[in-house]
Amino acid sequence: MKKVNRVQVSLAFILCALATWYGCKAIGAEEAGPGQAMHSTVISSGKVKKVLFIGIDGLVWRTITTTNAPVLKALMDNSWTSTNALAEIPTWSSNGWSALLTGTGVAKHKATDNSFSNADFKNYPSFFHEVKAGLPNARTGSFVTWAPINDKIIAQGDATFRNSTGSDDATEKGLIKEISTNNPDVLFIQFDDVDHAGHAENFKPTTPSYVAAVKVVDQRVKRVLDALKARSTYKDEDWLVVVAADHGGDISHGGPSYLEQNSFIILNNMSVTPKIVEGEPVSVIETKPNTVTALNFQKDIYGEFPALPDLDLSSSGSLTFEFNVRATSTVSDPVILGNKNWANGANKGIIISNNKGKIRANFGEGTSNRLDVDGVDLTDQNWHHVTIVLNRSTKKVTLYDGGVQVSEGDISKVGDLQSGSTFKIGQDGTGKYGQVFNGNIAGLRVFKTALGANTISTYAFKDIDDSHPDFKALVLNAKGNDGSGVIYAGSLGSSDISIRRNNGADAVWSNTNAAIFVKKTIDYKNAPHLYDVAATILKFLGIDAPANYDGHSLINF
Repeated sequence: MKKVNRVQVSLAFILCALATWYGCKAIGAEEAGPGQAMHSTVISSGKVKKVLFIGIDGLVWRTITTTNAPVLKALMDNSWTSTNALAEIPTWSSNGWSALLTGTGVAKHKATDNSFSNADFKNYPSFFHEVKAGLPNARTGSFVTWAPINDKIIAQGDATFRNSTGSDDATEKGLIKEISTNNPDVLFIQFDDVDHAGHAENFKPTTPSYVAAVKVVDQRVKRVLDALKARSTYKDEDWLVVVAADHGGDISHGGPSYLEQNSFIILNNMSVTPKIVEGEPVSVIETKPNTVTALNFQKDIYGEFPALPDLDLSSSGSLTFEFNVRATSTVSDPVILGNKNWANGANKGIIISNNKGKIRANFGEGTSNRLDVDGVDLTDQNWHHVTIVLNRSTKKVTLYDGGVQVSEGDISKVGDLQSGSTFKIGQDGTGKYGQVFNGNIAGLRVFKTALGANTISTYAFKDIDDSHPDFKALVLNAKGNDGSGVIYAGSLGSSDISIRRNNGADAVWSNTNAAIFVKKTIDYKNAPHLYDVAATILKFLGIDAPANYDGHSLINF
């Protein structure tokens, strides 16, 4: 993507007078680094400031640069554009749009899943709330295809109008009519079909159906911008055009991977010098050496838990699973631990699987209600200490890797988890699932309570004893390093885990010297976050962002 050199102010005025929408850009503006403000020397004289924020759900920016999406590509090249913007984990639409519209991170707005069940928009409202307070006579509105944005995030009293259309065609037509016939000041629009295309197959820039959806939305953006330029008062208006996506994507989205977190932000205005802010994050993985004798799980070798009568799997029961795991294959979705039939994720019970190299914690109640929480990369073949906490009080399932939280999901809609089958390791509850877990599983601990984050961190990859703060809630403890035979010996009062062998298979124990995963540190190179967009819009309008905003303006207009 090209970068535009600075020009002298006098020449810039002449060029801008002759330029098209896509070519007329900042005058005498200073460039800024990632996440820093850009100081402009030009003030919009006598022009009314207005904002058009175009949100495109699930649009992966790489698709814009690799396919024929000329309008969005021109905007990227001729605007302040971040291609390393970050959506927070979990990378659901609820989280992304909440960040973009409220200027706060997930710790504040609390929209961690698309049910919005625990969201807090009373204390952290959308930026339309600030626009109404600062510019009470402004005409503001929101056209969205995905109704929860208007129903949940943008309060009715904060915008002049909210229109949830249910289709991208209707959203586009409604916005163009508003631009062409009224005098709007701040508009937000959300297109949804690109995200639908990604979910139908995947979000890869090489997938024809996904690319086709991007081309369609590119033309929608063209028609919207054409309508903007066709306004009879356009020459007297100073428009900030913002384009952003709520998350990235790969096979899907919702997980913790960088491709799922990686979004983009485009800021287009006369006072903004075109600049590309980019750069992949740098990861450093810390490990420590480890040698242990462990059972090799493979075809026809799996384990079976003893009965755990104290473990409450009802809709009110909290629990914690902890185990050490090392996978030597990333094929399909074999089971690490579970008590249900894995033929369908909605079946009643719990499954912890190795889902193509990443742990998936699945919970179903036997209806359409289910929860999948993804995270923990097992592709490195290192040992990982995994903790899964189901907390019925907070209605959350939280997944940890080496004592560090990696993802979370809302389990409020999933009730009883008692499948009628005992828990297995290396197999599902039936003991007959066709996909085979290959690797090692040890250090099994089950608690009939939700462990706290500090406790989890303290005891990651450590044996426990009766000094553990939740020792009285321990219902199973098996180290899995016995070294031979068909028994995982229980300890600290726990019963044994039996190793099952089908078709005459041998239970093979071997010394493994694979390293222990300690932590992964990521340098994101000061990349902007999605919650910076709301603060930037308010800055452009001359409105102070609330003190509780996490975001900061990316441009000092």
